[in-house]
Amino acid sequence: MALPLLYRVFFLLIEPISALAGAYMAHFRQSEYLQLTHAASAPSTLPLSTSIALSQLANMYFFFAINEALVLRSTSDLRVWKTVLFCLLIGDIGHLYSVHALGLPIYWSVFEWNIMDMGNIPFVYLGASMRIAHLTNTMPYPDQFTGFQVDGPETWTQFHKNEFQPKPFGDYDVDVKIECCGVCSSDIHTITGGWGDQHFPLAVGHEIVGRAVRVGPKVTLIQEGQRVGVGAQSFSCLECRQCKNDNETYCRQQLDTYGAVWPDTGIVSQGGYSSHVRTHEHWVFPIPDALPSTIAAPMLCAGLTAYSPLVRNGCGPGKKVGIVGLGGIGHFGLLFAKALGAEVWVISRSHAKEVDARKMGADGFLATSDKGWNEPHVMTFDLIVNSANSFDNFDLDAYLSLLDVHAKWVNVGLPEGEGIQVRSQTFLSNGCFFGTSHLGSRRETLEMLQLAADKGIRTWVEEVPIGEENLAKTVQRLHANDVRYRFCLTKYEDQFGA
Repeated sequence: MALPLLYRVFFLLIEPISALAGAYMAHFRQSEYLQLTHAASAPSTLPLSTSIALSQLANMYFFFAINEALVLRSTSDLRVWKTVLFCLLIGDIGHLYSVHALGLPIYWSVFEWNIMDMGNIPFVYLGASMRIAHLTNTMPYPDQFTGFQVDGPETWTQFHKNEFQPKPFGDYDVDVKIECCGVCSSDIHTITGGWGDQHFPLAVGHEIVGRAVRVGPKVTLIQEGQRVGVGAQSFSCLECRQCKNDNETYCRQQLDTYGAVWPDTGIVSQGGYSSHVRTHEHWVFPIPDALPSTIAAPMLCAGLTAYSPLVRNGCGPGKKVGIVGLGGIGHFGLLFAKALGAEVWVISRSHAKEVDARKMGADGFLATSDKGWNEPHVMTFDLIVNSANSFDNFDLDAYLSLLDVHAKWVNVGLPEGEGIQVRSQTFLSNGCFFGTSHLGSRRETLEMLQLAADKGIRTWVEEVPIGEENLAKTVQRLHANDVRYRFCLTKYEDQFGA
């Protein structure tokens, strides 16, 4: 859903051409210009001063045309559009006032208008009306969004562009026109059926960055035109004990950005492989200017999934932190743990990613394929975050032996299958704690984005233009773990319009 076609045609084409016509008349056909403006006062011989003034007027017409056409054409930022159009609206008022000396009937004597009057009066009426309509959002708003959907697990690599109905727009809702979206392993688990039955057809994607193009009347956290992000959660009640204690992601009424059924509507939420997303303002996050969109987008799920357990469990100076698995989530765990000041070790199956880990700032690297890999580090870690996406040949006892007394192991990866068995005896030697973490709160999301901006943290990302063929290739590559370390879909304007 792009800016309504009527706006784009008028402001980017019709009005600039009209202004260029005015510039042509004022500079090259000056006597005729004055005759059409007011024949009775037009001089038979054009004074030089009048000619110069008309040429200057022509230059202003020309400036008007290129300013409107080129500035507005160069951006989809609604703040820029509204600012430019508000200034032009003031110009409309001045233009109408400039002909008042011709008498009040000039404003309504339709059958007496000549071609010059048509440009001075009704065309200005039209331009002013269009500007007022845009500034007050009175133009019709499209009811449907468009997205690349999958029909089911049997055809999980086949994406089709379809229109879909978003949930009804609420007082606290924000519509985001999507600029880019990260590709998450959750997307793969969902469309392949690895996490169970889903609602199809479905557009996945929950690492979204774009522009807020519509805000509800009670929205206070987001401004129209602002660059914002949306992660994996789109709703929580904001009233329960969990919501009031920065634990909204554990709200019993929480809804996911895609695949959730909105209460009382039967409408299934659709994700970021789409033109737009509609979300409660609490789950829409301003993106700091220092973060490019494709860097910020993957942080909104993978980044937050790593960041929240780090800050909730004391990651910082003087702490030794382990990150199990250097994948999409794990590489964020390493980047954020270093930014928080901890000593960080990566634990992986082999040495294949050790060079990358060192480039990201890892203080150490352990490969579980090495004999006795854990022995030099037994009971030395304060926190281990496990982002591994598989529990095959996973020796949990060896991993937990690394933890100091009452230190913590936190699972954030969600592999398919039966999972792992845990024995009480495993915890006796160090009394360690074993738990998990789910996404993060709004407060943590904002803190994470600001930390990334302040510390210059950069996602290791591969950009892919969105489209049916590229989506098929990308999800297959991610399914085969062929990415270092995050995909981000781009070029949305090519598929959904500017």
